[in-house]
Amino acid sequence: MKTLLAALAAAVLAAEPTVTGTWNMGLQGDHVIPTALVLKQDGRTVTGTIAMPTQNGQRIEVKLSGEFVDGAITLSGEVENAKVPSTLEMKGTLKDDGTLEGTLKSHHGTMGWTAERLKTRK
Repeated sequence: MKTLLAALAAAVLAAEPTVTGTWNMGLQGDHVIPTALVLKQDGRTVTGTIAMPTQNGQRIEVKLSGEFVDGAITLSGEVENAKVPSTLEMKGTLKDDGTLEGTLKSHHGTMGWTAERLKTRK
């Protein structure tokens, strides 16, 4: 009986959506800013990085941490290697079509974003 219950619990957990993967993300400002989002989920805990261009043409990478609960993701990270150190705060939802959509708040203000998971190549 314990084995059956364990197998059922594992099947239910495996069926839950996950945000693990590499995402092609677009920040929506005056134009769409291409951004890379890499996430790893362990239970409710999510960690990862976001890599985006800066105004001077450089690229900045920020470590993120947060959680994914009931289809909603919340992440934050400290921008350390920029002219103005600041905090990024991201909120979003996993849509039925498998994409993510939400807002990103930084010292520049709040921007919308969408993201599509990259497919695994064979």
